[in-house]
Amino acid sequence: MTCKRSAIALGGPLSIALLLISFLTSCDTLGLDSKLTPARDIVGTWTTTMPVLVSYQTDFCSDNRETVLQAYWHFQFIITEKPGDPNGINVEMRHTSGSSARVASSCGNSSTGYVPFVSPQFMDGTVSSTSVSIGDDDMEFVGTFTTDLMEGTWNHWECLIYCFGEITGTNQIKLMKAR
Repeated sequence: MTCKRSAIALGGPLSIALLLISFLTSCDTLGLDSKLTPARDIVGTWTTTMPVLVSYQTDFCSDNRETVLQAYWHFQFIITEKPGDPNGINVEMRHTSGSSARVASSCGNSSTGYVPFVSPQFMDGTVSSTSVSIGDDDMEFVGTFTTDLMEGTWNHWECLIYCFGEITGTNQIKLMKAR
C-alpha cells in the first residue's frame, strides 16, 4: 500500500481526527485486498462422513420458490491451489445422492420440476484466514475450516426457463480432510 503523508499542525482531538481522515483519504485503496492469508492449508480432499439433508427447490409449479424433494447427499471437495493467487483455490465438487422423498408442493403428484444436479462441478473459491467461499452467486458453498475439519452451507439457485436448485441448513455440511 502506498500512502501520501501529510503534516497537520493542529493540536488535540481534532488533529487526531483530521490526521486519520487525511490518512484514509490519501491512500491508494484500489490495490488493497481485504482477504487475509489462509491460516491453514486447505489444499486436499475433503469428504463428509455423514450424509447431509439437501432440499431440492423450484418455482416450476408456482410463482414462489418451494421445496419439492429432499435427499441425503455425501459431498467431496477436491481442492487445489490457484497458481499466482495465494487466496484462490480450484475446487472439484462431487456428490452422491442417497435416499430421497418427495415433499408436498404445488406440483402435486406430477413432475417435481427439478433438474438433476450434475456431479462433478468445477468451481473457483476464495480463502481468507479460516473462511472459505466456493462458487458464485448461482452456486455457492460458504463456510469455515480448521486443519482437518470444514463446515458450511450449500446454496444453488439458477434460472433458465424456470428456476431450480438445492439448499442445506446453515453449516450442515461437515467435512473431514483426508490424511
